[in-house]
Amino acid sequence: MLKSPLPTRDDIDPVAPTPGAAAATPGARFAARPDIPLYYQIKEDVFLHLRSGQWPPGFELPPEHALCAHYGVSRGTLRRAIGDLVSEGFVERRRGRGTFVCQPKLESGVEGSYRRFRMIGPPLDPGARVLACERVAALPDIAGVLGLAPDAPIWQLERVRHTRGEPVAIQTSYLPAALCPDLDHQALQHRHLVDVLRDVYGVRLGRAVEYIDPGVADRHIVRHLGVTPTTPVFRIERSTYTIDNRLAEYRRASLRGDLYRYRIELR
Repeated sequence: MLKSPLPTRDDIDPVAPTPGAAAATPGARFAARPDIPLYYQIKEDVFLHLRSGQWPPGFELPPEHALCAHYGVSRGTLRRAIGDLVSEGFVERRRGRGTFVCQPKLESGVEGSYRRFRMIGPPLDPGARVLACERVAALPDIAGVLGLAPDAPIWQLERVRHTRGEPVAIQTSYLPAALCPDLDHQALQHRHLVDVLRDVYGVRLGRAVEYIDPGVADRHIVRHLGVTPTTPVFRIERSTYTIDNRLAEYRRASLRGDLYRYRIELR
């Protein structure tokens, strides 16, 4: 179900606009899916506004009533979505003032290959349980992340990954449709995505940039991975590029921290 454009502060209070309000996304659409909890969809939608730069650090989010109207949800559902973003450090509530986008976290880099910075634990099984593989028109936020024009065709791929048959990760990937035009016809339930890109489409991947944040399992993760709400997770954001430096995949994932850890070798 398509909703109305997400309002900016200017739409609500044109006399006293908030700095950065123009960075919101007029005309952005929200399509609710029946198979995923609404609060989780809202959380991910707001996160993409932050990541794309549409809502920069210091930007004040529209008030609750406007966001509830845009998403078609109750205040309780909206507060749960925003509460998750608060607990993860992406937005902050200021008493008597509103909710604001936080300043970016400080970054500490490790240069080198995946041999120096890699996941330690049992390897992920080939394939996955595919929750969705849909060809959609890129909304402005994700189009900006992928470096595409708004409404360019992309694939939105959601999977539960397993290790030795046990669910250990949830991944949502966005890929330009031009790179893999019939991705939904491939055996993604049996093969690694990187192998499909290489063997079927001739896409050669050269490098990836990955960000990792600690967190705990939310209800969406609990439902699909069968863990408790206090289970630690790694929240992973990865951009993978081809050898000619085109962005091939943007991925958001949650990986069980009770089964995996990351190792860094400094030389």
